[in-house]
Amino acid sequence: MDSATARPRLWLVGESARPIWLSDAYTVADGPEHADVAVLMPGTPVEALDDRRASAHAALMPVINASGQSMPGALCDVASLQPALLDEALGVARPVVERLAQLPEIDALADTDALMVLAMAHSRQTPIQATWDFTRPAAVRYAALRGIENPRELLEELAAAELLVRERFDCIHYCPACDGSRLNVREECTECRSSDLGSEPLVHHYRCAYQARESEFLRGRSLECPKCRRALRHYGVDYDKPGVVFVCGHCGAESSDPAVGFLCADCGRHTDSERMDTRTWWHYAITSGGVTALHRGVLPHLSLEASMARGPMGYWVRDFMTLLRFEQAQARRYQRPLSVLILRVHNIEAVSDAWGGRGLSQVFAHLVDVLSECLRETDAVTARDHVVYVLLPETPMAETEVIAQRLRETVETVVAGPMQITVERSGGVDGLSTVLEALTD
Repeated sequence: MDSATARPRLWLVGESARPIWLSDAYTVADGPEHADVAVLMPGTPVEALDDRRASAHAALMPVINASGQSMPGALCDVASLQPALLDEALGVARPVVERLAQLPEIDALADTDALMVLAMAHSRQTPIQATWDFTRPAAVRYAALRGIENPRELLEELAAAELLVRERFDCIHYCPACDGSRLNVREECTECRSSDLGSEPLVHHYRCAYQARESEFLRGRSLECPKCRRALRHYGVDYDKPGVVFVCGHCGAESSDPAVGFLCADCGRHTDSERMDTRTWWHYAITSGGVTALHRGVLPHLSLEASMARGPMGYWVRDFMTLLRFEQAQARRYQRPLSVLILRVHNIEAVSDAWGGRGLSQVFAHLVDVLSECLRETDAVTARDHVVYVLLPETPMAETEVIAQRLRETVETVVAGPMQITVERSGGVDGLSTVLEALTD
């Protein structure tokens, strides 16, 4: 921000003629790297901002939309580029710029995309909103995260790490063939799945109790029972119409209720309703833990837990706890052995200071490799804070010392650097209750 004028520096995006007053009143930067706020000039297509993902600074920069077009994700829109309107918009942008200025340089850090997500939520002080966008196969987008490809998985990881909190947006069906959500939902014939359905009233003759489609009763403009040949003159006295029947124009089949089918607009795949699955989309707001991690410029909780969860035996904490409770019940019921190894990293802050966020992430990746080499396919792993938990089903405590020693030796060989790791052992049904309590706290 320009200290002389205390006004944000502007990056003017587009080929529109620049008003004279604008250059006199504001500092105009040549590009996004020296600017605080982007102004999308009148008549400029929104796509002109697509290249701003070149850096985190440019991607996080608030945008004032003066183009006259709709731009999801813009901080604010102005009807025209006039001094009063621009001043008002910059007043909205100023606190965003100030919050961004207090953050570390995200481009120089590991987990850049994750930190950008947190920075977007924190600087705007609003949740990252899911919105409808039927130009995309998924039918939903996060406009604030323009430039991050497929952000949903990243948002879910941050939510699992309790750096973001979720609020439900909607639950949407998706095509099992192409994963898209642009679907035509239609009523279909229960026999041939054609959508060529028509409905016809049912007629019920009171006297002989015959019931059929109205077309079977019609004799010109009158009704006559095809069973007893009596004329039906008075509704409610001679007959009633208890409902409708659906008739397929393709195969002639009748049904009281049509089937429901989905036809994908992108790949053309037809899927019966009972075979469709759904995906829940969410809005995401930053938590206090996310703010802390953002200002530190490193995501140790995310990096360790997510690294372990991505491994071949890895689980998120909540899933690991469910598995541990199940194995604990099995061991209690059938008197089977069960043990847990606990790996503690004692100096993670010192390692982070020495190697930075990127180096710390590499250490966690090495730990995943070590565990994958030393453990069995039936074992399970998770991490919380600076502690790794390894569940060893069908393993007596007497056998865990060999496994623990192998882990110590392999960690010392593979994970170079001043990392202090200890391995503790816990076993028995009652002993594992303490592990559950530690994971719950």
